Amino acid sequence: MKPVMMVRPPLGVLNDQGFWDEMKDAGIEEVAIQWLAVYDKLGDPSSPPILKPEDIHPRMLAAAGSKDARGIPVGAFKPNQKLFEGMKHWSPPGMPPSVEGQVKALHSALDRAKNAGFKLWIMDDKGYHRQGGIGTGKPAPAAISVCNPETSRYTGARIRDVLDNFPHFEAVVLDGPDFKWDIKPGSRDDIFVENFDDPHQRQFAASIGMSIDRVIQGRDNFKKRLTSLTPAYVDDFVKNCAAGASAYLWWTEDPTVAHWLAYKQAVVDHSVSSTVREIKARCPGLKVGTSSRVPAMTIMNGHNLRRERSYTDFQLPKEYWWFAVAGIRDTVNHWVLTIADWNQGLSEEQAARWFSAAFNYAMPFSGYLPSQYGKPATKEWFETTVRDQTRQMIASVGGVDRFVPFVGCEHFNVGWMAPEDLHGILAEMHAQGTKRYCYYTYNSIKPEYMKSIAQFSRGKGA
Repeated sequence: MKPVMMVRPPLGVLNDQGFWDEMKDAGIEEVAIQWLAVYDKLGDPSSPPILKPEDIHPRMLAAAGSKDARGIPVGAFKPNQKLFEGMKHWSPPGMPPSVEGQVKALHSALDRAKNAGFKLWIMDDKGYHRQGGIGTGKPAPAAISVCNPETSRYTGARIRDVLDNFPHFEAVVLDGPDFKWDIKPGSRDDIFVENFDDPHQRQFAASIGMSIDRVIQGRDNFKKRLTSLTPAYVDDFVKNCAAGASAYLWWTEDPTVAHWLAYKQAVVDHSVSSTVREIKARCPGLKVGTSSRVPAMTIMNGHNLRRERSYTDFQLPKEYWWFAVAGIRDTVNHWVLTIADWNQGLSEEQAARWFSAAFNYAMPFSGYLPSQYGKPATKEWFETTVRDQTRQMIASVGGVDRFVPFVGCEHFNVGWMAPEDLHGILAEMHAQGTKRYCYYTYNSIKPEYMKSIAQFSRGKGA
């Protein structure tokens, strides 16, 4: 089971032959670059930090120069402005002359990697250079609507420009778009504060015969349903409404809720399919993969993996099981404990049984309830939750040949998953025939995590 090792800037680590030797020693044959960026104004105290708090791999520290190194991320090539003519909302990041040495070194590193037999991937960076990152070093500009038709054209043009300057890449990973999927008030991904009301979304909704006002009403009505659960209602739901036609009837019982869910799926499907078409038209030989959350949350974030497999080459559902922001255990913990809090008389176990039934999310109900997710996982949890969500991922994307899940152990240096938990997740993936996965990221790998990755890569991990 081979990992595609993802590396984010500073990309100077790729100049280190020891990095490629480390990959080869671990049986790793593919490397993905998260953002194609180099750093300007190195050492300028007014510049942002190059490293994130979780970037602790010794090679990453050496590549940056020190833990406190500073610099402004900029593009690694001068953009071909003709590719972007007529675009009003998007513009590609530039490359100042001062970084030409770094760019030359990056080209040489990737040339050597290709000659050594490595396959290289790139991640679409369109969102990141607008968020105060690549190409600006300034505060983020206003967000661009998910329904802005210019976005998919920009992505295709940007990927074409990347390949014209760096012809090393064989595949591209699209990160999003996603709608939200959490319900805990104040959480980063709270579905009930998501904005649908902008001109582009209204125009898109109208074009498919839908109404943004009805979408918002459906979202609000869904919250009313979640705050009116009783023990008797939950017991009836679990026994009689959790599968097949009965589950469909429950989810569509309120037509405005159905409208809200259908709209999110229509937006994501339109956005992703349009982007893939734009990339394929400009870069016919490039493989394109899309990412999403676990199957249980696709109804919330708008992804339909069965539809997406009709126009993608592979998919990357996220085996992100840590207990912190964007981790699955954190999300489920928020759903279950928030529902129990919102509904007087409902216990955590009853809320967990409702969540399990409503979202087709297998889970143990003794010994490892969501309130215990901050502790190391139990054997039963791997054999129920991880096993079944992985099974659903593989079935939804069309089999193991099209399955390249993201695997990670943390986000933003919080909620680190224990090394034994990573091993258990890899073991479940391996048992179901997984051939490849994308590990996020090399920058923060500790030896105990790399040990499991290498063991499975060499066929000795289970």
